[in-house]
Amino acid sequence: MNRFIRQSACRGHRPASVALDRLVSRPRLVSRLMAERRVLRIIEAPDEFGKAAVAFEYALMAFDFMHVFWINGASPCFLRDIDAAVIAGEVLAADAEARLVVIVDLPKLSDERAQRLAGEIDCLLDAGCEVLVTTTPARDALRDLFPAALVVEPREMLVDAAEDEADALMGKGVRQPLTLERRIPGVRWGGGATALLEGLAGDGLAGDAQLLLWALLALGSGDEDDARALLGDKRGSAAWKYLAAAYPCAGIDEDAGAFAALAVPMAALRKAAAPRLEAMARTSPLADRDELAALIAGRLAARGESRRAVGAIEALAGRAEQGRWLVEHGWEVLWGRAAFEVCDLYDSVDRVHVGRRPVLNAQLAWAWAQQGNRAHAVSFAQRVLAAPDASQAVRAAAALVGWDQGNAATREVMEGELALWLAQCGDSEPAQTEEGRLALLAALALAPRMERDPLAVWAAQAEGPSAWSEGARETLEMRLLAAALVVEQLEAQGLFERRRESEALGRPELVRLVASCHRALEALVGRGLGLGYGALRVSAALDRVAEALAAAGIPMLSEPVACAMRAAFVEEGRARTARRKGARASGQREGVLARDRLAAPFSPARASLAEESLAVRDQTVPLLRLRLFGSMEVAVGERDLTRTFLEHNRARLLLALLALHRGRELTRERLAEMLWPATNPRTGAKNFYRVWSDLWEVLAENGRCPYLLRDRYGCRLDASLFTSDVEEFERLNRQLLFGSANDSMAWERTLLTIQESFDAPLLPAEPRNEALAVFRRRFASELVDGLLAASRRLLAQGEPQGALWFAREALRRNATREDAYAALMRAQMATDQRSAAVETFFSCRDFLADHLGLDPSPSLVALYDALLEGRMLPVEA
Repeated sequence: MNRFIRQSACRGHRPASVALDRLVSRPRLVSRLMAERRVLRIIEAPDEFGKAAVAFEYALMAFDFMHVFWINGASPCFLRDIDAAVIAGEVLAADAEARLVVIVDLPKLSDERAQRLAGEIDCLLDAGCEVLVTTTPARDALRDLFPAALVVEPREMLVDAAEDEADALMGKGVRQPLTLERRIPGVRWGGGATALLEGLAGDGLAGDAQLLLWALLALGSGDEDDARALLGDKRGSAAWKYLAAAYPCAGIDEDAGAFAALAVPMAALRKAAAPRLEAMARTSPLADRDELAALIAGRLAARGESRRAVGAIEALAGRAEQGRWLVEHGWEVLWGRAAFEVCDLYDSVDRVHVGRRPVLNAQLAWAWAQQGNRAHAVSFAQRVLAAPDASQAVRAAAALVGWDQGNAATREVMEGELALWLAQCGDSEPAQTEEGRLALLAALALAPRMERDPLAVWAAQAEGPSAWSEGARETLEMRLLAAALVVEQLEAQGLFERRRESEALGRPELVRLVASCHRALEALVGRGLGLGYGALRVSAALDRVAEALAAAGIPMLSEPVACAMRAAFVEEGRARTARRKGARASGQREGVLARDRLAAPFSPARASLAEESLAVRDQTVPLLRLRLFGSMEVAVGERDLTRTFLEHNRARLLLALLALHRGRELTRERLAEMLWPATNPRTGAKNFYRVWSDLWEVLAENGRCPYLLRDRYGCRLDASLFTSDVEEFERLNRQLLFGSANDSMAWERTLLTIQESFDAPLLPAEPRNEALAVFRRRFASELVDGLLAASRRLLAQGEPQGALWFAREALRRNATREDAYAALMRAQMATDQRSAAVETFFSCRDFLADHLGLDPSPSLVALYDALLEGRMLPVEA
């Protein structure tokens, strides 16, 4: 008997070749397979779409793996048995009652082999044995041979809304948007995007469709014009239609003529696609892989995706092409805030064979300045000035950075270069060209030294307001950078202070400047380019002086621009955090990443808009959820980390302390003192770094942990990425203190929430930590204050029963407060519980005498006298 077929028989056991960490039931697809069982059924989808899992569930539900054969199509023995035409005979010989044959991972078959396999499948079907095949679209050799086959299409394999809801209910997790990433089974439940890319690399897809698929994944989003640019009209349209039907990971919407592909890391894309790029490019109208990479990166840069553009050219092109591309497009991506990526790319390019080295060095000077590294910025600027072949415009661009970042001696040299450039440009409408806009920046930079009014300098040379919504991105960004310099210089002169604001705010030139900035910013946002380097500089500057501008009737930033600005600052903060961690992991100098602000030439003051104050949350990052009252519970999205933290007690305590400070920055020394109060500072610092590393590893996923932020100033949790029951507690307490009792059921719901969610104190398992004890005592005291305030308000508004319940709850939580006894007495008197009110008075008197040696206060005695006289004292809400 054939050993391969015999070993494929399940005999009631689950196939060992299927490694399922978690079987996610998909009844919708199983029902689809149940619909027609007398014909061949094919599950056709790319790898990581859960084909084997659906076949596994079908075999389990329909037959419990009894009389089931699970045949590995990737085995060489399978091809041998096809050639010998023995599969059907061997299956029936091994089990005369065979009910189901599952062929998983059907390989690419020649026409002859496909015909032979079709004959074997016909024999099995005629014998009453069901046949189920899983394959990828590129390998499906059976679909044309079995016109009546039931085919589960790739799009049917995507997770739908009903399955997403059922999965969320089973996992008791927080619902997230049903994006493409969460619709692909392998990305949602399996190995993620990296595993999907590995599967796509080996699934047999070839030709135009293969090239276009990798290009769309690199581009991320776009329209059908991208396909035509790569392959031409006819070939591009054909490949576009094929991918739309067979590869949902491309995210193609044929009706809209657009795509939004699965978001994949560029490094993983490079690993999967790079070995095939040269061959793919040569089968296309493009010359080679370098031209392909330049086309993709150029289209990304034109859409404002500067960082991804640099990542694409680094991942897909050779070193020589990387250098050429950086020279040609470096300024474009620098205006798009890709400074760090430009520096990273510079380290990998073949600089020996790159022409126009001064241009490259000038770009690096600006890139290091944007990152806040003055030494590197000045060094590269000096290289430009020392190069004999540097043009005067490139020298002026480098001198601008060197002037701003250098010391007094360096500034003097740079001022000479800027003066030469101004003399060369002259005064004939210089801002109408790129060289003229560079001259305007130089003039504004020299304005303080020459004691010139920056607003007058700008007004004399700037373009008309109508031009501020036109032109390429670099043009708009240069205009906005010039405007930012004007606002910053006026701010540095104190002209926006209340005592002097009339000097600047009454000038029509300022109104014109702000209006022009608004036009340019709205144009950038409206075109989907986002806020680049100059735009972010002027947005931050206008935001700092917004109050003064508003007082003068000058409009503030529009809501779309303000939202884009907040999102950009959040993105910058997270990018800096990721770079610091990457630098530490690779042993790079942290000095490169040390400045904790959006550094820029001409910046006289730090932007007042801090990223930690923003409420913009990256929807792709799962929320960190904490419960601190009672037993501590921790979850990241759908991952429950509570048990994991039981093995990391100090990391658990550190996380609680960071959460209790609600994203506020704490110094490392202060945190070490909280964790180890009796330890000397040096030992505490060493211990802290170890615990911080443990906490980072527990919360990290896929090599990144966006929740923890640390720099040379201190540590904190990203306030926009976590939530805790402390927030609910404080909201509830505010409701107790200041809320309305007009809703007759509101007080019942509030009291129920208090008793169910906040009955236990804050982290009772950590009784010895004094920092936590301070919070624990404060929260307990504040809650009793709130309960008593609510009792008084309910009593004043005619809800005596509610007042009684709140007063009892307050006294139960703290039997040492005289005002709690008084509140309970008032509520008992209002509900005609006179004997109980008398007992409450004597309990308070006894407690005061026994524990404190005090008599009841005059107000409590007056309340007792009123009780005896049968009258009620007035209650103030």
